Amino acid sequence: MARPSMATQRREEILDALESCILEFGIQATSLENIAEKANVKRTILRHYIGNRDDIICALSTRFKQKYTLQWQQLLSWLPNRNKSKALIDALFSVGSVETINNTIIGEAIFSEAKRLAPIKQDQEAIMAEFITTVSEVLMTDYETAEQENIELVAHGIYANYLLSESFLPLKLVDQVHKLKATSKLLAGTLNTTAIEQ
Repeated sequence: MARPSMATQRREEILDALESCILEFGIQATSLENIAEKANVKRTILRHYIGNRDDIICALSTRFKQKYTLQWQQLLSWLPNRNKSKALIDALFSVGSVETINNTIIGEAIFSEAKRLAPIKQDQEAIMAEFITTVSEVLMTDYETAEQENIELVAHGIYANYLLSESFLPLKLVDQVHKLKATSKLLAGTLNTTAIEQ
């Protein structure tokens, strides 16, 4: 088995260090010195392997985008043949582990930089598009007669609920997450009707 390149390994160590710093200090208070200290490297190594602070944040955003794509692939492979929408919503709105909560905190921190850093905005738009497309495709399998536009509107509503539920996780507002899950199921159920008024 081939050994990973030193550049790839260093890059991952730096991004792991940034994640730790975000959890400890928050993204705004995280400096290159903090990242270098967590990664056990000199500041010049950060610049050599990735770049400046913004470059490192953008690299973490890209890694998160790739992680979301992998999670979608794994989740879709576990969905049952029938009632996929219900199973998908159950999976999206599950109350997770400490790791899930930490990933939520890191993801929200990255998202907070989207207005300032164009590559992060692009990553966030790609994540949203993938979410809407994937949920729409699953909804189409359960609601074959629903209009495409209505399916897409419901997928947007589920996405909005998902984002809100993510913000509740670090606060341990479990009841609210379960209500958002129920709301998303109710929203998906509207596809059984012939039209959604706009």
